[in-house]
Amino acid sequence: MDCRRLGSWERFGAWFYDLAMWPVEWGGARRWRRALWEGVHGRVLEVGIGTGASLLAHPRAVQLVGVDRSAAALARAEAKAARLGLSPRLVRGDLHRLPFAAAEFDWVVGSFVLCSVARPVEALRELRRVLRPEGELRLLEHVRPRHPRLGRLLSLVAPHFAKRTWELFPQAGWEVVEERDLDRLGLIRLYRARARGN
Repeated sequence: MDCRRLGSWERFGAWFYDLAMWPVEWGGARRWRRALWEGVHGRVLEVGIGTGASLLAHPRAVQLVGVDRSAAALARAEAKAARLGLSPRLVRGDLHRLPFAAAEFDWVVGSFVLCSVARPVEALRELRRVLRPEGELRLLEHVRPRHPRLGRLLSLVAPHFAKRTWELFPQAGWEVVEERDLDRLGLIRLYRARARGN
C-alpha cells in the first residue's frame, strides 16, 4: 500500500493515533495483546488491525490476514510489518461485510474493535461467517467495569468506554467460553468465544 497516494489528513490521523496510543501500549496494552495472541496458530484474521500495534505480539508462524477500514492505518501497518520482517496480507474492508469466503479462518482476533463499529451485533455475525465452525474468536475490549458506582460514573463521563460488550455475543450467535479481566478495575477484558452449537 503506497502511503504517498493518501491524503495528508489521512496520513496525519494515522500518525497521531500511534502517538496518542504510545503511552497506552507501554502502560499495559502490549501485555494485554500477548494474552490475546497466546496459543493462536494457523490461518488468522485480525479485524481492526489498524496501524499494526499487535504485530509485535502475534506468533510468527501464523498466516495473518489483517483488515481495517482505514487505508492510512494499513499503510503504517505495512511499514511496521516490513521493519519486523513480516508479510501479512492487509486488506481494506468493512467488518459488516468482509471480503472473505465463509469458514476461511481458523481464528478471528481483534483489539478494541466492537466499541468503534456502527452495528456490533451485525459485525459479530459476519465474524462468525468467516470463521471455521470449530474455530475461535478472541477479542480484547474495554468494557463497563464490574463495580456498579464506577460503571455509572464511566457511563456519564465516557460512555464510549462503558459498553456492556458481553451482552452482544449471544445476540450474534456466540457462546463465550472465557471472559477474563486483564486489569484491576475490570475495564479491559479478554473474550474467547465459539459459534453457538459447536
